[in-house]
Amino acid sequence: MRKKRLKGNTLVIMVVCAALVTIGAVLLFFSLFALYKVYDVRMSIEVSDRSGFNTDTDSINFGKAMPGNSNTRTMVMSHDFSRPLLVHFRKSGNISAFVALPDDFYLEPGLIREVPIHAIIPDSAAEGEYEGNLRVYFRRI
Repeated sequence: MRKKRLKGNTLVIMVVCAALVTIGAVLLFFSLFALYKVYDVRMSIEVSDRSGFNTDTDSINFGKAMPGNSNTRTMVMSHDFSRPLLVHFRKSGNISAFVALPDDFYLEPGLIREVPIHAIIPDSAAEGEYEGNLRVYFRRI
């Protein structure tokens, strides 16, 4: 009876090891071959009774905006990889409800593209600071 139980445990260990190796191989593939680069950029806006600009270039700071208004910032994108890359955007944080992201697009090597990022403040937005992150993925095709 002890030999059968030992065989069952060995089978479970082999299945778990095979699953871990498969997961590791998939993660390695996507990290080495599918993604070229990932950038995180901080975003912020202040909903206020006044409008104002912020010209800092270290983040996407939409400045101040009144409810019912919108502000736009432009990102300049390029890359030097040997092939075109797919650019994909993802947003997070409490600013996410206000930010309209562009659709995915292909970016040819050496080309420069200006990409507008819009913050659209609904009339019902409460005054205050809103922050989050914009994650930009450059994927190989």
